Amino acid sequence: MSQNESSISNFSPFIVSTDNIAKELVSTAAKLGIKVSELDFNLLDVQTFLTKGDAQEQEVIGDELKELNDPEMLSDASVMIRQVYEIEVVLADKDDKFSKLNLSIGANPTMTRLFASIKPGSEIEYFDGMERELKSFINKRKLRANMLIGIWDEKLNKEIEKFVAKVRVNKVLKVEKRITFEVGLTFDVRATSDDKLIFHYKSEEEKDEKAKVDHYNRGFIQAVTQDELLIEYIKAKKGDPGRNCRGEFIEPEEPVVSHTPDFNVSDKIEVVENDDNIEYRAKSSGYVVFENNTYDINSEVEVSEISFKTTGSIGAGMDTDVSISVKEADAFKDAIGAGMEVEVNEINVDGNVGNNAKIKANKVKIQGQTHQSSYIEAGEIEINIHKGRAKGSKVKVTRLEQGIIEGEFVEVTQATGGKIIAKEVYVDTLASHVDIIASSKIEIKNFNGEENTFTISPILHDEDKEALDDNEGELLVQKRKIRALNEEIAKNDKILNDNAGAIVDLKKRLAQYKQSGAKMPTSFVTKFKEFQELQKKLVELKTEVKQQEDMYDLLCAKSNEFQDDVFNAKIINHDHYKGHNEIRFKLLEPEIELYLVPKGTGDEKCFMLGKDEETDAYQIVTTSIGGK
Repeated sequence: MSQNESSISNFSPFIVSTDNIAKELVSTAAKLGIKVSELDFNLLDVQTFLTKGDAQEQEVIGDELKELNDPEMLSDASVMIRQVYEIEVVLADKDDKFSKLNLSIGANPTMTRLFASIKPGSEIEYFDGMERELKSFINKRKLRANMLIGIWDEKLNKEIEKFVAKVRVNKVLKVEKRITFEVGLTFDVRATSDDKLIFHYKSEEEKDEKAKVDHYNRGFIQAVTQDELLIEYIKAKKGDPGRNCRGEFIEPEEPVVSHTPDFNVSDKIEVVENDDNIEYRAKSSGYVVFENNTYDINSEVEVSEISFKTTGSIGAGMDTDVSISVKEADAFKDAIGAGMEVEVNEINVDGNVGNNAKIKANKVKIQGQTHQSSYIEAGEIEINIHKGRAKGSKVKVTRLEQGIIEGEFVEVTQATGGKIIAKEVYVDTLASHVDIIASSKIEIKNFNGEENTFTISPILHDEDKEALDDNEGELLVQKRKIRALNEEIAKNDKILNDNAGAIVDLKKRLAQYKQSGAKMPTSFVTKFKEFQELQKKLVELKTEVKQQEDMYDLLCAKSNEFQDDVFNAKIINHDHYKGHNEIRFKLLEPEIELYLVPKGTGDEKCFMLGKDEETDAYQIVTTSIGGK
């Protein structure tokens, strides 16, 4: 017989009081020369003791144990909680009912949350009293981990009930997926937060020092709007203490303070200090600059060029006060380079705009020329030589060379090919191959070319077409609503007309019953109420159809607005037409397009839309410039 077998065969259970069962089992196993796993224990009694400061230790019993859930008390470092256990140390039973249940106790890093974990492959058979014995089994596992029991385990009973219910249904439960549930929860420490300095006005890429630099759009200008949060200093804050499931007090770490603001700000930046942070907010729109350790907000920027090499694209935004002056004026260079995108409040370019460049602003002035693939969009636009595409409210171009202009009011000094789409168009000198489409007026001072087309149309832009289509769709829906309501009115009118005599007779008979004081028959009253409800519904239907007809009239008026300008529109030429040119007028209702080629006579100063007196058909007529 080995020494281990001899020790086990001679072992006698014994009772001991201890505040550390795990340590007691290790000590006993060492004395006997056996493994700790060969020992077990029966829990006979538990005593919980509380000490506050210098006060004498007191036992906590019964309902007093609930006081140990008080966060304020648990956050007091002078409070100490311990338990003493009376146990009977015995040999482990290999045939224990839970011998095939591979259950372990785990915890979060601070040991403020305990959970039981049952591994796949575990097996357990249901037996009477299982809930009570499983709780004891889990508590013994907690005690082996030196955790307190009987407190901070409000969910334990419910979790055990749920698990045992599953075992009861299956008779024998074979665990296929890991099962985890909470068996202890106390008050975790609130983490300490170090101080931070956040530059909100910077892009995410700029905040991340490790991020790859996007040279195309690298944030040359950091645009901001009024009241925008630019920089925020978050003050360091020590966390709140906690207490783990061993009853030990957890002291939060001391915060690290390493980002205290050491910069200055100008009077254009407001500083707002709170308990938790310091905010630096913009008092006005513009862009952020940092010079001489001072943050400031400016609105005007001057650069030699905007290109991939120097600035990258600039997206300051149209809602800021940022204005840019681009000083490169060399006719052989691009002031705004190929593929660059610029979005600002206002931009003044001394030189040229390169291919595929895009500018979006409230106001644009280009003193050079635009490339044929460039795009300019702004409320007000001034361009010297235009070859690309421009879209704005007021557009003024010195020389149009095969470019495209879209706007409300367009003024061109000299047009040599290209396309103009606007409400009103004024051309000082017109050459050849220019296509002009307007809804209100086309006016030309000097006519030097030919092969030009002048069109008056109520629909100028894609959004106009979409708006008209939407309106037409709504008109169709309104027609259907009105038709359905009128059908319903006709049906109810017929019912009332067909029963007019019966209604009169019913009223008389009800009046007689009322006069005599006799009880009115229920059938009479019900029938009369049905007629009353029918009349009420008819009034409501007529009110609704009136509302729908008003809406229909409103939509019709909206559709008519699209072509109202056409009837007063003029094509004016203060000079003489030369060569082949075309005049066109388009209508929506009726949907027609009228066409005319001017003969080049002196009386063709103004073309308008008129009607033939005999046929009442629309036609293009000539009139005086000031006439109608």
